[in-house]
Amino acid sequence: MPYRVLSLDGGGAWSLIQARTLAALYGAQTSGHQVLTNFDLVAANSGGSLVLAGLVENLSPNDIAQYFLDEQKRRSIFSPTTSIGDTVLQSTLGIGPKYSAAAKLPAIERLLPNTGDRPLAGAAAGVIGPGGSAVHLVIVGFDYDRNRAVFFRSAPAGRPGWGDGEPADVTLAGAVHASTNAPLNYFDAPAQLPGAADRFWDGGITGCNNPAVVALVEAVVLGHPAADIRLLSLGTGSVSLPLAAPGATPSPLEAPRPTSTLVGDLGKLATAILDDPPDAATFIAHAMTGGNAGLQPPVISRIVRMSPLLSPFPDPPGGWMPPPSWSLAQFQYLCSIGMDAVAQTDVAYIDDYCSAWLDGQAPNQPIRANGATFDPRHPEIGYPTFGEARAAWQALFAPGAGAAPIV
Repeated sequence: MPYRVLSLDGGGAWSLIQARTLAALYGAQTSGHQVLTNFDLVAANSGGSLVLAGLVENLSPNDIAQYFLDEQKRRSIFSPTTSIGDTVLQSTLGIGPKYSAAAKLPAIERLLPNTGDRPLAGAAAGVIGPGGSAVHLVIVGFDYDRNRAVFFRSAPAGRPGWGDGEPADVTLAGAVHASTNAPLNYFDAPAQLPGAADRFWDGGITGCNNPAVVALVEAVVLGHPAADIRLLSLGTGSVSLPLAAPGATPSPLEAPRPTSTLVGDLGKLATAILDDPPDAATFIAHAMTGGNAGLQPPVISRIVRMSPLLSPFPDPPGGWMPPPSWSLAQFQYLCSIGMDAVAQTDVAYIDDYCSAWLDGQAPNQPIRANGATFDPRHPEIGYPTFGEARAAWQALFAPGAGAAPIV
């Protein structure tokens, strides 16, 4: 029997893309619980955990999108740090924290007035997936004190020979707070939960910014054969530029080869939290579920990856051009926007590119890119457009009784 899984990447304000994708797939005004009934398990990290919490709050995809489109709500999450030392680091070296971790938890609780203070264990009780059980939730974090990954579960996950995965002793808002606490260049301290000594960093530190493998392993531990798993992986956009030749001056749409310096490398390390890279997790999940064995076109994998790729197209005889309707300057600006997009202009750029991707004018991230030729229109494995990924999703994720319909 198919076991249906939803995986939600981290990505800060770029998680707007996930809310809009769910709107395109299940309907903009469909309730969060109705969306969840299409899945047996949902795994999320960082910004994706806030999208998941919005679904548990029973908000529609359109309402969840307002977490990121509404400037006041967005800035409540990214509340500036008051540390003078952090401000000096940012202004002089361009590295260091910009936002207050302590202010983030109350902001998350305000966004989740009905469910934020409820225990994550049992948070999805009454929301029944296609298999007839409550939807199983997993949120990824990093235990700052123990230096290891932590998985906040809504229910136990274990069986003889596989050990025990205990449900989390935190609230829904607390799990989101822990998972969204990107360090070094973002938040000024580990996330701490009221009444608890444990402290946490963003789940991306674990290498699971894309939690597809976490979701797959959790499903296997729960007793489901890998070949029965159907996994929808929603990303938050990924920049992929052709790399300039060694020693060459990069063209405007090529990635330069950076000079290694202490300050530069510290900045690179501080932002590497988002650089799994996301496509590694989906390919690993593709391999673990049997590749394309036993599948019929248009389906080429049990994994459906949906995420805009910020990538130029080849422009013969050897140059590069932005996606249609995007000028060079606009596309360069888009590629420079960080996960902590708080300015309204930046979010408008993200929203516009998401629209272009949903309309088939911007490429979709592959499961495995073509290693021989840089061309997002011809991946080695995957679906080059949202429309093609959607067709595969329609074949794999036919809605069950009571579930939200495919739109």
